[in-house]
Formats: sequence, C-alpha cells, structure tokens
Amino acid sequence: MSDISVIGLGAMGSALAQALAKAGHGVTVWNRSPQRIGPLVDLGAVGAESVLEAVQSSPLIMVCIDNYATTNRLLGTDDVVPRLSGRTVIQLSTGTPKEARESEAWLKGCGADYLDGAILAYPDGIGAADSMLLFSGSEAAFQRSEAFLKCLGGDLRYLGESVGAAAALDLAILSHSLGKYVGFAHAARICEAEGVGADLLASIFAQGERARELAEIIHAGAYELSSLHPGASIRVWEEVVQRLQSQARDAKMSSEFPDNISGIFNRAIAAGHGEEDLAALIKALR
Repeated sequence: MSDISVIGLGAMGSALAQALAKAGHGVTVWNRSPQRIGPLVDLGAVGAESVLEAVQSSPLIMVCIDNYATTNRLLGTDDVVPRLSGRTVIQLSTGTPKEARESEAWLKGCGADYLDGAILAYPDGIGAADSMLLFSGSEAAFQRSEAFLKCLGGDLRYLGESVGAAAALDLAILSHSLGKYVGFAHAARICEAEGVGADLLASIFAQGERARELAEIIHAGAYELSSLHPGASIRVWEEVVQRLQSQARDAKMSSEFPDNISGIFNRAIAAGHGEEDLAALIKALR
C-alpha cells in the first residue's frame, strides 16, 4: 500500500506528486497519458495502470485534473465506486462551490470522506514557503491528510466544514485578478491611443509587478507563452470567466461583471490569440 495516490499528472498534478515523493511519502500515480508517469517513478513513486489500481493502492486519493466532471467520470465507474468506501478523496480540480457540494454529497454516498481544495500557486511554486493552499470540508479528512499536504506549500489553510468555501475564495481571488488584467488592457490602449509608449507605462510599476510584465510584453510584442515565459493563456482565463458566470447563476447573483468581460475574451480567442499571454487582450480592444 502507498500513503497517497495522485490521479492526474498535468503540470500541477506532477508537481504535487513530485513534492510528495521528495518528502518521503509513498506515492502511487496515474494519468491518462502514461508517459507522464515515468519521471515520477524515477523519484520513487509507483505507477498505476488504471484508476482502479490507483484507488486500491492508498487510503488517500488526491485528484488534480481539469474539472469536476472529469473526476466524476473517472471515479464513477462500476469497478471504482465500490472501492471508494473508507477512503478520503482530496479534490484539487478546478470548479465552483456548487460542484464542490455535489462532489461531497456523491462521495459521502459512496462511503468516502471528502476534502475540497484550491491551489493559489503555479506548479513551480509547489512546496514553497509562501505558496497558499485552501481546503474545506470534513475536518476529520483534513486532519487525516494534513501531514501529506504540508509538503505542498507553507501557507496551508483549513477553512472549515462548509465544503464550498475553498472554491468560493478561489473564484473570488480570480475575479479580483481578472478585474486588474482587463483594466490593464484598457489602460494600455489609453496609452497606445494617445501615443504614449508601453515602455513608459511599464516604468510606472515596480520591478516584479505583473502590470509591469504585461506592459513589457506589449512593448516587445512578445505574446507567446513558453518555458521561459510561462503562465496561463487567454483561453485558460476564459474558462475562469465561464466559472464565474456559472457561480453567479448558481447563487442567483448578478453576473454583469463576467458577462461584460467575456466578450473581450471571446473576441481574442476568435482572432486566434487564445494560447497567448493575457497581455494579448489588448489586441481585442484595438
């Protein structure tokens, strides 16, 4: 038996599994694309050939994939469901508070304990002292998992048994960031329209600020993401806008903010800029 199984080995899932393995925990890993398993096996992890094998291998199951719907498909098969009973599932996929509540209800019905989480860091920040991870749901599940979670980030926060809290705070922070980024794109257009260079706009902000980086990208016209210039693309952020719209509908609250900015993202993607840095939003405003 392993201590913990990690299902989903994208950039974030791989970083989580690597941190767990380097901390000396027994880790089993599974991914739809098996080539991602090899580097983790080299670190001491055990590769599983199926979701069923990964679930059977550990009392704690950490899932880090695109969305809750995919988690439900992977864990909801006839062979896996009976094996969930007595296990703790830690969900680190991205979703809404409603999805967190639905996942908790479904997994409790399967006899599993459930913890919902949000990672407020990029993959290269996993394990850093200032990386924040939020968790909500079963307090017993958090206490059972805490020793393993501590190696993932130095700022570990348990928010209580209201399972939607982590997803709500995650969306709140993302909404705040979107407001800044879209506002910056408009700010850059003001300067552009008035003949003020993006280099001058960059000089207003301190070194290391995201606004300065965005202005420098616009000034250089270097919008492509790469290993030297990583980050989340316009398409990834557009998915965040969609989640904000979904949450607003679920909570029966105003969706004016995400509805208004969605048009800018949709135009940018339609023009072929979906895989570029957020700085490319300026192209949709021209």
